[in-house]
Amino acid sequence: MRHPSRWFLATVATVALLFGTVAASQSTPSITFQSPSQSWSVFASSNPLPYGQTAAIHYSTDRLTACRGNINSTTPGWTITGYYKFNNGPVQSFWVAGFSSVPNPPPPSIPLNQKGDLAIWFENTNRWGCQAWDSNYGNDFHFNVQ
Repeated sequence: MRHPSRWFLATVATVALLFGTVAASQSTPSITFQSPSQSWSVFASSNPLPYGQTAAIHYSTDRLTACRGNINSTTPGWTITGYYKFNNGPVQSFWVAGFSSVPNPPPPSIPLNQKGDLAIWFENTNRWGCQAWDSNYGNDFHFNVQ
């Protein structure tokens, strides 16, 4: 071993590259719902979405603006709720934005705990009875989980 420092540096670089590749391949899956100014685009970080992980939901509140208003200067009187179901099964819901009865609600996400079709849609409501939907014109937004 004439140049142990070169061998050591090459080994460290290879290990770092391998760990970096593994970390990148294990990044958190996400589904993004962009604003009208971004052409209403909807996309997943991968297709299919990886079974067994949790997908972060990035939802632009500019998609649903019909049902707004505040209770006072700091408390929203509106809520955006997300809904999802796997393979036409039971409907689950999650908070997206606005008023929450839970202090500091978790960021919106969906556990990818079933394989197959994942359907997602959103509802905007307010305390005065307004209701609006973001549901791909009633067809919902569909994603493949494998």
